Amino acid sequence: MYQQFLNILFVEDSEDDVELTLSELVRAGYEISACRVETADAMQRALDSRSWDIIVSDYKMPEFSAERSLDLYSTNNLDIPFIIISGVVEAEDVVYLLKQGAHDFLNKSALARLIPAVERELREAHTRTAQRQAEQKVRTLSLAVEQSPVSVLITDAEGIIEYVNPKFEYTSGYLAEEAIGKQLGFALMVGSADFSHTESQVLWSHIREHGRWGGELCSVHKDGILYWEYINISPLAESGKIIRYVAVQEDITARRTYEAQLRKQAHYDDLTGLPNRRLMMENIHHAIATSHHSRMPVALLCIDLDNFKDVNDTLGHEIGDELLTQAASRLAGLVSSTQLLGRTGGDEFFILMPDLDDTCFLRNLISDIMGVFSSPFVINKHPHYITASIGTAMYPHQSVDAATLLKNAELAMYQAKKMGRNQCQFFSESINTLLNEKMAIESALRGIEHRNELELFYQPIIDRRTQKIVSCEALLRWKTSDGSYIMPDVFIPVAEDTGLINSVGEWVIHQACKDLRFIHQTIDSTIKFAINISPKQLQESDFPQHVEDNLDKFSLSPDMLKLEITENVLIHDIGETNANLRLLCDKGFQLSIDDFGTGYSSLAYLQKYPFAVLKIDRSFVSQIDNNSNNAKLTEAIINMAHSLGMQVVAEGVETSQQQQFLTECECDFFQGYLFSRPIPLKELVIKIHDMNDDS
Repeated sequence: MYQQFLNILFVEDSEDDVELTLSELVRAGYEISACRVETADAMQRALDSRSWDIIVSDYKMPEFSAERSLDLYSTNNLDIPFIIISGVVEAEDVVYLLKQGAHDFLNKSALARLIPAVERELREAHTRTAQRQAEQKVRTLSLAVEQSPVSVLITDAEGIIEYVNPKFEYTSGYLAEEAIGKQLGFALMVGSADFSHTESQVLWSHIREHGRWGGELCSVHKDGILYWEYINISPLAESGKIIRYVAVQEDITARRTYEAQLRKQAHYDDLTGLPNRRLMMENIHHAIATSHHSRMPVALLCIDLDNFKDVNDTLGHEIGDELLTQAASRLAGLVSSTQLLGRTGGDEFFILMPDLDDTCFLRNLISDIMGVFSSPFVINKHPHYITASIGTAMYPHQSVDAATLLKNAELAMYQAKKMGRNQCQFFSESINTLLNEKMAIESALRGIEHRNELELFYQPIIDRRTQKIVSCEALLRWKTSDGSYIMPDVFIPVAEDTGLINSVGEWVIHQACKDLRFIHQTIDSTIKFAINISPKQLQESDFPQHVEDNLDKFSLSPDMLKLEITENVLIHDIGETNANLRLLCDKGFQLSIDDFGTGYSSLAYLQKYPFAVLKIDRSFVSQIDNNSNNAKLTEAIINMAHSLGMQVVAEGVETSQQQQFLTECECDFFQGYLFSRPIPLKELVIKIHDMNDDS
């Protein structure tokens, strides 16, 4: 029995005939769920309400017939057994109904054939359904292959192509008839560096041994264009024997191109196309590994363009980028095929010299580098002059690994800049010692303003006419745990280099205003303070507001505070600095030009801002006793300042002879050890009381 439970639709006007048929089926062991209809509408409702396993129809009924029920059967696209059971019917009618779609015709008086007929038709219906599903699956698979977004090829057991889909034709440029009959892989780069004949043999050997293969290979389009594919080759087996191979090939050219771009971005500088820091480090590691075996030293040069920031700030980044590109081109013309030039960021370049058997080559290269920067860089028909500072380090003489070699080359370059730029310095342990000291100072400086380690000392400034203290210069000291003091020339440069000067400077302004308020309240309300301002502070847009806020907090007027700046601040002519100086002048602060004569002194700088005070550097004052030229120059500076409406302070006055000379020159104020060393606030109060007391 094919199946035990049956849903039967009877098209019959006689309930007795239905009962007779059902009894035969039940005797045969079937469980039946049945429904009887005798009109077209009833049959259609029954077909709509559920699915049926078999339809049993009478030949002719008062309002319906087997022929009309077959029409509904066809209209509903049914493929289940349709058996007609009737009385005597002409043979021609039976043949006609069988042609119309009936599967069998039984006589009501001879139902012995009923059970075999039902079983046969159910079996054949199932076979038809399975075949139809298989055909649909084949059609679906065929469409999937034909419309696949990747290339699909089918070969025989020897790898000879039997089929290619349209995507292969589109991707490779070869028509199906051109590809069929050829060996799989005929479009690969056979014989090239990517895919040789030997590699082809290895590939097929791998497939035969392991049954499949997958990987990326380069193919050649019919027009000669190269493209990359990910290829997966799998076997088709029948009865344990491989009869065909299927190759699925996906075009990954776009992905490979994108990956290549990412690799380039990861390893090369966008502007110059030179290797970046990452790739340089990889090559330094490799050079050191080779040196370990060859015993040949490795040299690394760090090249930094001098004052390049000024080019960017004044001429713009477009000019700066062009200058960097030209510099890279000049340097590239100096390196050999065994050396490597890279740009690690900003205006910093590196040259790696592996297997250095003679230091003469190194020195010649350094000389050549200095030479290529001696001629101007012509940009937009305008010449631009720029020099380079070079630092050089060696492995294994001064460095134990790649990171140390790179660090030491950079340290030597910084030393070259510190020594005046436009030169080369070789790394030495003394440079490393200086760096460690700087790092220790930087670490200790962080948060120093909150640890009560900073202290202000004050050096009085004496009026020539009254011989009284009229103002004081605030001088910063760093008090250590043992009670000693670190002088500002040790830690202020580090603070400026690391950006810590702003927080330190804010503390100085706050504390000086607080101390000045104390002086005014306790002893003399006419005393003024002079505070040294770092160029870095003047580059902060909120600096004037910070100073003004502190004056307001301690009820001080701007004329009580003199802001001392050096000539270097004016020379660099930075926009934010100029704006801040003008704003401070507008607010009523007095500006003092400090250490005059030690920088690039120029009347143009003095005329640019309304300076109230000019301070002659101690280097001039200390020599006026024994150097007539210094004495004449000092006198000239005083006369010049007076002609510009400026008052003059002489720093470093240590002898009465110096005071006498300066008095004769009508210098306005004196400052120096002759009157007082820098002293703490408590001692300053006593000093003011002693010197300014009229009693």
